[in-house]
Amino acid sequence: METITNEKVEYQVREVKRWIVTRFESADHIYGDGRRSYSGGSASLGEFENEMGAYNVAYALCKEEHGRLGWPVGDGRIKYPEHPDAIRDDAKAD
Repeated sequence: METITNEKVEYQVREVKRWIVTRFESADHIYGDGRRSYSGGSASLGEFENEMGAYNVAYALCKEEHGRLGWPVGDGRIKYPEHPDAIRDDAKAD
């Protein structure tokens, strides 16, 4: 029997000449015999001409998966993309 712990899902918006939406997932696996393993991976989900378009898609995908997983609001296992304005505000504060 396998028990999965420390499962996390993270969506990000990244700029690569254009804007792409990525999904990263990781998990620790604990097997019935005490063995453990780690898995993770990243997938590109789309490329966009502008940052807000990429953000809107990433947010919608994350929100849909969050609802499907049934995790409560504020659960640290899922990370929504940062709003572009919040990223710029953080950069100005530095």
